[in-house]
Amino acid sequence: MKKSLSIFGITGSVGNSTVELLRKKKHEFELIAITCNSDIENISLLANEFNPKIVAIANEKKLDELKENIPSDIKCLSGVEGICEAASYEADIVIASIVGLAGLKPLIESIKSSSIIALANKECVVSAGPLIKKLSKENNCKIIPIDSEHNAIFQILDGKSISDVSKIYLTASGGPFYNFSKEDLTDITPKQATNHPIWKMGKKISVDSATLMNKGLEIIEAHYLFEIPSEGIEVIIHRQSIIHGLVLMKNGSLFGHFGKPSMLKPIDHALSWPKFIQNEIDPISISDLNNLSLEIIDEKKYKSLLLSRLALEKGGIYPISLNAANEIAVNAFLNHQIQFLDIVKIVHKVIEGIGHCDNKSLETVSDLDGIFSVDNEARRKALESIELGF
Repeated sequence: MKKSLSIFGITGSVGNSTVELLRKKKHEFELIAITCNSDIENISLLANEFNPKIVAIANEKKLDELKENIPSDIKCLSGVEGICEAASYEADIVIASIVGLAGLKPLIESIKSSSIIALANKECVVSAGPLIKKLSKENNCKIIPIDSEHNAIFQILDGKSISDVSKIYLTASGGPFYNFSKEDLTDITPKQATNHPIWKMGKKISVDSATLMNKGLEIIEAHYLFEIPSEGIEVIIHRQSIIHGLVLMKNGSLFGHFGKPSMLKPIDHALSWPKFIQNEIDPISISDLNNLSLEIIDEKKYKSLLLSRLALEKGGIYPISLNAANEIAVNAFLNHQIQFLDIVKIVHKVIEGIGHCDNKSLETVSDLDGIFSVDNEARRKALESIELGF
């Protein structure tokens, strides 16, 4: 019997990797819904190839063009409401890979309607971790992270008790500029920042990797996903990207997850869970383990990590504001409005500016309206900082 599958953000990097796997597993899956932001050409090609029941596009102006390019028996939807309606259709597995907080509303709908969420969107967990955990428990929905680091930790911890864990280690490649001096970073261009030496990723996450904000967000995500306190989560630099995660147990045993750098592996794991099914993805060999390096990172040198730790410690509005400010700053950098080093400066400015709001508790932002209200305010402050030159 085929499993039903929906893919949200099918034209992005995670979506492309999922499609690559799906072409080899057509006999195993029935595609229910696919969505994208505005890439009419690619989503039309995929709709004609896989014949899903529903296609939704965020850009409402392109709905008529979409209808013209795909079979008439496929239901076409548009806008945020359309994406959310597509998410409300039941599926065995949902690939949740819409970038940024734009993915939160459809993620919530998917949690209510589906059995397994293969989650690639860390921004949603950072901003709405408690809500996502609560709803997933209430709806008996399994959350399986499919970024390489959290998927590695998930695989190691699967079947183990969190109470037996001493510490988890998130590995970081260090991005393209790890050994650069501050002077070297002054004139970094978006093209340089999105050219990761190992991973092929979308522009936003590539820039986050370069600033190490990606790893900061992952600390917060790991806390919510695995219920590990901040002091139990450590970042280590591993330039080769072969070791994707380590877990130290209280009895002193250290478990590691090894694999060649590829998004196909974690996605395939989620599609096959709880089984480990043989596949054609390039396997790791013992020779790949030669000359691996691990380096404990000095977090004091990286403001992105310090700000993320602070946001996690404060809770409430802080993680939401951190993520929102970073999304705005990264977008401004990609559009040549600010310099590379300004990204973290803007995030710091926004976080610093909400210090007087400490009395806002987690309960204040425990629903979608509250989360988006805080998110919108943080975005406004970030844009204002950019306009005023910080």
